[in-house]
Amino acid sequence: MSPHLRTPPVEAEQCCSNATTENIKAKQRLEILYDGYFYDITNWIPYHPGGSVIKFYTEKGEDATIPVQQFHYRSLSKVLSRMTSLKKRKATEAECKLNINKTF
Repeated sequence: MSPHLRTPPVEAEQCCSNATTENIKAKQRLEILYDGYFYDITNWIPYHPGGSVIKFYTEKGEDATIPVQQFHYRSLSKVLSRMTSLKKRKATEAECKLNINKTF
């Protein structure tokens, strides 16, 4: 075989099956904390009218309750209505304490 006809090495991403890719995506779930609940916004981020600023509130220790209320004060009922369609989970006491102890 000619050295010029060698197949280039396959990148790890190219080897992954769709199932493996889906598992990786699941582990990269993005959530915001609002009023004691975490809302999964992973698939909603591209549709957020304010752009990617919402990603800031997915960081560990961030509580989006007050920012959401401030940014959306005129349309809060509409925002909360949309949030009902998102997957949510109750924040644990430890997760809530994380937000209280955050230094600014």
